[in-house]
Amino acid sequence: MSSAVAAAAAAIRQAGAFYGRSLPRRAVLTVPSSDWKKLTKLPTFTNTDCVVLDLEDGVAETAKQIARENIYRYLNESASKITREICVRINAVSSNHINEDVKLLKDLSTSIDCLFVPKVDSIDDMKWLADRLGSNRQYNLVIYCESARSLADLRSILTTASSLFSLQGVVFGSDDFSADVGINGRYSPEAFELTYARQKIITTCRLFENAQPIDMVYINFKDLDGLKKQSEQGAAWGFTGKQVIHPQQVPIVQAAFSPSVSSIAWAKELIEAYDKHEKEEGKGAFTFRGQTMVDKPLLRKARSILNMTR
Repeated sequence: MSSAVAAAAAAIRQAGAFYGRSLPRRAVLTVPSSDWKKLTKLPTFTNTDCVVLDLEDGVAETAKQIARENIYRYLNESASKITREICVRINAVSSNHINEDVKLLKDLSTSIDCLFVPKVDSIDDMKWLADRLGSNRQYNLVIYCESARSLADLRSILTTASSLFSLQGVVFGSDDFSADVGINGRYSPEAFELTYARQKIITTCRLFENAQPIDMVYINFKDLDGLKKQSEQGAAWGFTGKQVIHPQQVPIVQAAFSPSVSSIAWAKELIEAYDKHEKEEGKGAFTFRGQTMVDKPLLRKARSILNMTR
């Protein structure tokens, strides 16, 4: 982030009354927890918004227990060195590994910032996990939508999740979803085959106040031009963040999901003008900067822009 954007973001954070929810995760960096060397490098990844310590797809079947031990050690000994959010992705509720993952969560002496749960296919997955974790801790929750069933039932799943946890987002797991719905071979670089799924996730998330839609991963981490294009597409559609698998992807993704300095200034000024209009003249649309008729939808857009600023 440039110094100008950082300065604008700091000013907006001080005016936090403009929005009521936490700032979104733009770059969600997943790190395999079986690799202790990579965990020790996490303090150098200060530019990413969110670090997810992975127990699932990034970890071999034979290395699950090593990964749990690494997470336990890391969170209890080293987590204070990182200023960014630290999360854990457990294995799917339907997997053979979930009971040991739940035990790890209960054994941790420190709370994780957010729990990422993959392959959530039904409301029963949410109920089972909430029952096993108990009520001693309130978990922030991000789920993964990775199947046709999950996509079809997403609204019901999120309704249940929001009643049992502090629901914070949905990640689109494009590879598993593609396999589940029968996309032949690898989807195209433009991912047009996944348009419906991506846009439905965005739309469904908007029904829940704090459910951030997080876009698919761009697997070819060396293709930074392709990453930039897909990130900007996702941001234009309404995603507010994206999965990343390599540190060099982080700045490109963050730039795509960050408002420009001019749009930040516009949003801040519009909200201030709206508040003044409400106080002095009452409700209703009004003219802003000599030409824009400001009403509730435009106000929501302005607040959304500020909410995308970190």
